[in-house]
Amino acid sequence: MSLNAILNSGVSGMLAHQTALNVTSTNIANVQTEGYARKTVQYSSIFVNDIGTGVEVSEVRRITDEFISKELRLATAGSEQYKAMSEIYGQLQSLLGDPAANNSLTGKLDSLNSAFAALTVDPTMSVSRTAALNEITNFGIETNRLLSQIQDLRKEADTHVAEEIAVVNAAILRLHDLNLEIKSASQSNKPIGDLLDQRDQALTEISKVVDIKTYPMSDGAIAVITDAGQQLLDFQPRQLVYSPAASVTSETIFSQITLNVYDTVNKTVAPTGLALDPELQSGSLRGWLDMRNMELPNLAAQIGSLSAEVAAQFNAVHNDNITVPPPAAMTGRNTGVVAADAHGFSGQASFYSFDANNNVVASYTVDFDNPGTVTMADVMAEVNGALGAGTLSLTNGVLTMSAQGGATGVGIAQEAGSPSDRGGRGFSHFFGMNDLITSRINTTYDTGLMTTDAHGFTGTTTLEFRGPNGEEPVSMTLDFGAIGGTMADVVNEINSNLGGYTTASLDANGALIFSNGPGFSDYSVNVLADATDRGATGMNFSDMFGIGLKYPGDAGFDFSVDPAIAANPQLLAMAKINPTGAPAVTNADNRGALAFQDLATARFAFGSIGGLTGSTVSLGDYAAQILAKSGLDAARAESLQSDRAALSGEFQNRLQEVSGVNMDEELANLIVYQNAYNASARIITTAREMYDVLINLV
Repeated sequence: MSLNAILNSGVSGMLAHQTALNVTSTNIANVQTEGYARKTVQYSSIFVNDIGTGVEVSEVRRITDEFISKELRLATAGSEQYKAMSEIYGQLQSLLGDPAANNSLTGKLDSLNSAFAALTVDPTMSVSRTAALNEITNFGIETNRLLSQIQDLRKEADTHVAEEIAVVNAAILRLHDLNLEIKSASQSNKPIGDLLDQRDQALTEISKVVDIKTYPMSDGAIAVITDAGQQLLDFQPRQLVYSPAASVTSETIFSQITLNVYDTVNKTVAPTGLALDPELQSGSLRGWLDMRNMELPNLAAQIGSLSAEVAAQFNAVHNDNITVPPPAAMTGRNTGVVAADAHGFSGQASFYSFDANNNVVASYTVDFDNPGTVTMADVMAEVNGALGAGTLSLTNGVLTMSAQGGATGVGIAQEAGSPSDRGGRGFSHFFGMNDLITSRINTTYDTGLMTTDAHGFTGTTTLEFRGPNGEEPVSMTLDFGAIGGTMADVVNEINSNLGGYTTASLDANGALIFSNGPGFSDYSVNVLADATDRGATGMNFSDMFGIGLKYPGDAGFDFSVDPAIAANPQLLAMAKINPTGAPAVTNADNRGALAFQDLATARFAFGSIGGLTGSTVSLGDYAAQILAKSGLDAARAESLQSDRAALSGEFQNRLQEVSGVNMDEELANLIVYQNAYNASARIITTAREMYDVLINLV
């Protein structure tokens, strides 16, 4: 080997080992840098004409494990999903409070029952009456507060959705730029380790929000897809487009998150027609969406169901009772019923008129099973014939009973042996003649209609079958003028359009029930537009049958005592009619108060709603079930977050073992490379000395 070759070999060694020293020092400097993967140098020999002439660094290799990195991203997405849910659940539990506390939903209901129980001692006491009415108001304040806060939490979750999308969009564009830089560096044989670190950090940002996977493209670039296969990045970046709701109510329909191809030159997006919401399987975005679209609305529906049942049962008792003195007139609520309708009742109800001394002046018992009593017009004709013309009138779906002639008061009572019944309610209760509690929406949708009854509607309504993530596989316009005249025709028309997704039917009480098909358990039928009217009463199809996003959740809004009763507690009906008594009604009668007291222990059938399995329980027990389920859901989210975080931590530790900087190893390498550098320098020194000897010989 010539002296020049020896000199070149030493120089190449110094340069190579200097690079190794630089790499090692960079590793040491970044020992605490999050996301940094250690680098190692790969040496290769330099040959000229098959003769070794030195060494060079062929590659600065970044040490990592792609399999562990992939699993870490998916585990991180799972952890972040339940972390987001736990954040909302934590606030929710604070709102619901301690079930044992007086200010909780169960506590308010207990106070309500206790206040009415106190009336059994002396129903004439004005203080006790006021206290009972105040407890109804307090219960309504609590349901109104909870339902309002639930909508606020949905708005908060929606805000998080918009914020997370901004994070993902920025990271995707950064990944696209890094792909270009990595390709350029690879083609120029420049180091790309630091660029790969930056790319992994961007992937980590996205993986916290969306569950993602990657696959390689040419020249070191990567493509990014969701775990379900939606493309986020290939040769062109995608951008997520979403418009958050300005305000949120139970009827808010949130827009979907759409995938759009991004033009990096013109800075514009072109829609792909693809929605991301249904495809997300984990990540914080999935957590916020699940809370906004499912968990919070489910809780609202449960609270609404409780509110509706409380109102229905207290109204049922109040309609069976009578005020002392009896009212001169009673006005019901809009039921959508017209005079020509079949009355739809079975059993018997008695109608009374009273004088100023609370004695019965006239009475009449309607036998709804009498073949001659068919329509509401027949019922009114019979009562008016016995108690005076104009006693009963039905206008725009609202039934009114007024004292006629010399009578000063009126009342309606169930016949004990054969009480009237339509859709599970007595005559007075069905028409709301003496309701105690009012709400923003109807509290029951048991219409009492049968499939053979006339539907009575005109106009059109547009229905959609909507999924929790904005899916809308099918919609329809129900044109009542284009179908037959019975409820069976309505059910058949719905099923002919929505069949395969959900099946409509009328239950025994005349409620319109939808049974979803396999794979659509979380879907619901919503009303997009409703221009219908039943018999010119002003009652539309969706309000009569409770179809839409606001049912039954909004039953807890504006839950309050009837304004007239609130203004005058003496109108709280606590007596029962004694037809043979003189007087027939008295203030001291506590039978009505006892009926209210019985509501505390009576058991009622609640259907499955919002993930809460149906059961037959007391009102208090149902309220406790709501709070218990919410608590269990919160605990489940926290437990899953803890499990996923532990899994993510395990993958992080394993990745750190592979790609993390080991100070002992790096310090040892530093000594090795320093010695190698010194040895190369010594070769150069030796070669120089040999040159000096050779020159001196000449």
